Amino acid sequence: MIKKIAYILIGLALTNITNGQAVMSDNSSFLATIDSNTIKLRNKLFPTVWQGDLNIYGFEDNEVPVYSDEDIKTRLSLLESEIPLDYNEQVRPYIDLYTVRKRKLLAKVLTLSKLYFPTIEEIFDREGIPLEMKYLAVIESALNHAATSPVGAAGMWQFMAPTGHMYGLKTTSNLDERRDFIKSTEASVKYFKNSYRVYGDWLLVIASYNCGVGNVNKAIRKSGGKRNFWAIMPYLPRETRGYVPAFIAAAYAMNYASEHNIYPAELELNYHTDTIQVDNRYSLDQLSMALDIPLAELKTLNPSLRRGYIPFTGSKITLTLPYNKIIKFSAINNLENLNLADDQLMVLANSKPKVKPVPETIFYRVQKGDLLASIANEYDVTVKQIKKWNRLKSTKVKKGQRLKIYTNKA
Repeated sequence: MIKKIAYILIGLALTNITNGQAVMSDNSSFLATIDSNTIKLRNKLFPTVWQGDLNIYGFEDNEVPVYSDEDIKTRLSLLESEIPLDYNEQVRPYIDLYTVRKRKLLAKVLTLSKLYFPTIEEIFDREGIPLEMKYLAVIESALNHAATSPVGAAGMWQFMAPTGHMYGLKTTSNLDERRDFIKSTEASVKYFKNSYRVYGDWLLVIASYNCGVGNVNKAIRKSGGKRNFWAIMPYLPRETRGYVPAFIAAAYAMNYASEHNIYPAELELNYHTDTIQVDNRYSLDQLSMALDIPLAELKTLNPSLRRGYIPFTGSKITLTLPYNKIIKFSAINNLENLNLADDQLMVLANSKPKVKPVPETIFYRVQKGDLLASIANEYDVTVKQIKKWNRLKSTKVKKGQRLKIYTNKA
């Protein structure tokens, strides 16, 4: 799709009809036309909706509507969902959390959902996953693909490094694919499918995502073999008892936010983004210069690149860019075929990456829940190496313990 649009825009930018002859404009004008035309096209496809248009109930600015249990139960029953969205006394406190105490957070999540939900839904639909499972990302990270938990879970879907590795997500000192929005979403799909094959119940899949299949299986045994979340809930870890109610509450809040006088926040957010596949011929500095995009924005859009450059991995890296910049990137490659000379464009083709130096030695303080294997995976070294460098006799580590790690694998 991007390639086709690029060719169309190349034609629009390079060709002016004058007596049947094609007239070549200068490169600056050409690239400006790409920016202008792609943004206009994207705005037509994804029009902006202002907050005032969403306040169809005429609420006052700071009004917090209050609804009965019956109102909320009825609204939940109207949602078309493959997952049972039950309403009970466990769910109500979490609905109040989102719609009363965390109103600003919900407004921000509503904004981010415009950016991420279309892609998540596309992946889930293709893989046969209920679309409502997207609300797990709301309670896991508030749709923040750069999020990191106190115990080291990372990304929108909050994978621990070992679990992420099981589902194909690389975590090294240079690259953390748990923060790659698309790859981590695809990894979550693999988890959901595996778990659903075990339980055949989506609420149990959701519970297992939080506490693991071992704890869910134990709760099933203690309940006498019941395979219903509400029946096994008393036997689950405390956090998981609230996890499924929080999921149901998130589904409600995301669908009925306007009924609670909550609307998408006005954030400085570029909705018009897409992805390309690149290798380490390019650095972020070079892309920033050639595509005229601030380096800070590139880093914000690509939190999986931990050191600010594109590492060599043997395969291409998914890079997120503003939509018009991807069109420009595609056009640049086509411009080279047209033999147009421009110093700015040649940066992409001829320059070598400016790799920032990697510290030779770091000192890592062990956190609660850390395993030597996960630490080794985090820094792209081996357990055997960490044991050797720190003269460890076993793989056991304690919270607060200081470990020396050589990132150059000395």
